[in-house]
Amino acid sequence: MPGAVGVPSGTVVSDIPRPPRTIVPLAGLPFVGLALAFLLFSVLSGSLWALTLAHVAFGAAWTIIDLFFGLVLGPILGLMTPRAKLELITRLMPKMSLIMPTVVITTLVAGFQLGLLTGVLFVTHPYHAWILASFVVVGVMSLVAMGVNEPANLAVLFELRKPEPDFELIGRLMQRFVYSAAVLGAMQLTTLVIMTRIAS
Repeated sequence: MPGAVGVPSGTVVSDIPRPPRTIVPLAGLPFVGLALAFLLFSVLSGSLWALTLAHVAFGAAWTIIDLFFGLVLGPILGLMTPRAKLELITRLMPKMSLIMPTVVITTLVAGFQLGLLTGVLFVTHPYHAWILASFVVVGVMSLVAMGVNEPANLAVLFELRKPEPDFELIGRLMQRFVYSAAVLGAMQLTTLVIMTRIAS
């Protein structure tokens, strides 16, 4: 069945690349565990250094991923052959199902805790308005990442595991993923403006 992923009619289903049986790559779970353990240590210890490292490192990763998907990978996907496109989806999406929740959770929790410890969340702080602006932008980004991208990501993987995948549905889901990543990339630029303004 032809679709937005460009799979031509008559494609043999057995030739379609499939995601791993576990959907989520089990080999990546220890890295997720390490990241969340470091986040827990940062929060419980109240270490400004650890919280700053967690917030900046994972926030930077989130920004880079969104910009890469929105500005680089999205346009490339449209030029790839159907087979190459499916190969990329089945190899990349399982990893993204682990990476993005970890990056988003770590960035948000560490950032909020850092704001509490440094006092920028209080109304009396001179940067309070900038922090509120960043909360709005990051809040919207989090909703898009966890409420749109992640469900679309998982839906694609589960659809590809079916004996007869619906390629029209997969195409629509991938378009949603790429478009929302482009929106997130633009919002990430806004976040960079706000954060550098606060830092300077």
